[in-house]
Amino acid sequence: MKAPQRGARMPVERPTPGRLRLDELVVVPFEGFPLQIAQALVAELAARGVAARVDAAVPLPDAAYVPARGQYQAESLLALVRGHGARHVLAITERDLFARDLNFVFGIASPAGACVVSTARLVAGADDALFRVRLVKEALHERGHTLGLRHCADPGCVMYFSNSLADTDRKGDAYCERCAERLRARRR
Repeated sequence: MKAPQRGARMPVERPTPGRLRLDELVVVPFEGFPLQIAQALVAELAARGVAARVDAAVPLPDAAYVPARGQYQAESLLALVRGHGARHVLAITERDLFARDLNFVFGIASPAGACVVSTARLVAGADDALFRVRLVKEALHERGHTLGLRHCADPGCVMYFSNSLADTDRKGDAYCERCAERLRARRR
């Protein structure tokens, strides 16, 4: 599949059960993140009913880096993209993230409509196809949090909490019927 041009809108397929069409999402790569991966993510999200576009890259704030850990503080990156100006923002970075007392996070979200996903650990032991599947799952998971969803007890639901790559690999790439109904109820 050919990647869309930067900022281009992707056609949106009719959603299947558990895959809801949601408001447009602006994907914001942090500096150094490969544009072709951001564009491929936009295409994958469009196939799942999420209209999205890639915005210009933003610099990583030096203040968010914690040298003693060799990681970036996820909350700092989230605060930065919350002020991006779009209603729904998903920022992506190759840098490793941590949050509060957690050793690492795949991503972080705010119910105010912004989230950040890190690919630093998603690449471990993955070929290109597995990496892209993991990225889509984590993007949809964090996006779900921005829409008010909490972690789900259904291990097949994309909203299931991933404490490891094995958890991410086991869960699906769609919202379970219960989570999908919660999203539909919020949109009414």
